[in-house]
Amino acid sequence: MGGIATDSIRAAALVGHAGSGKTLLTETLLHRAGAIAAAGSVERGSTVSDFDALEKQHQHSMYTTPVCFDHSAVRIHLIDTPGYPDFLGHSISALQAVDTVVVVINAQTGIELTTERMMEWAKRRDLCRMIVINKIDAPDIDLPGLVARLQERFGKECLPVNLPAASGSKVVDCFFNPSGAADFSSVADAHSALIDQVVEVDEDLMAVYLEKAKWRPKNCTRHSRRRCAKAIWCRSASLPRRAAPV
Repeated sequence: MGGIATDSIRAAALVGHAGSGKTLLTETLLHRAGAIAAAGSVERGSTVSDFDALEKQHQHSMYTTPVCFDHSAVRIHLIDTPGYPDFLGHSISALQAVDTVVVVINAQTGIELTTERMMEWAKRRDLCRMIVINKIDAPDIDLPGLVARLQERFGKECLPVNLPAASGSKVVDCFFNPSGAADFSSVADAHSALIDQVVEVDEDLMAVYLEKAKWRPKNCTRHSRRRCAKAIWCRSASLPRRAAPV
């Protein structure tokens, strides 16, 4: 494992409806991490995960494909899964091998059938769930409305870790930034909501929070990195720019 400690290994599955952008997100993550020289294309049949001849012909995933890359001293095992209902058996089986389920949603189409199913199956298995809203730079989309629908359907604890900025051309981190400009909502409010939720799930962090008025997100890493990360990833709606890393 190249000297990677066991507690520095993460396993996640990219799931979601067909067309949400899971395969291209996988390509971008591999490229940004330096695992591949350039991101491939579904149309050209040059992606790492859709390597089968039938997948190249039909231009969509038909099987689960594991990939691996390192980022910030963490080894990440990622599974790209198919989104069409005919192939969901492959996606469901991937849940047995991961601790985090990354549910990718197309900003243009919103909550779809596979979104609902994968969120429910991940919940039944008590897995961390992270929602990624993809393609936020597409025209004529209603991101505030989509976030509201996600919270209505999956619970108010779905909190934005990132918010779009500059008309969807970039994002602003709401966890480590107590303020900033966003296309909608408030970075300050999102930041406060995240911190409140994190300390609620960890008694040690709650004690730190109550004792120190100037508690900052870095305390989360220092005192309870894995539990804090689990709380954020499990219950958040992340809004990355298309082809941006999670």
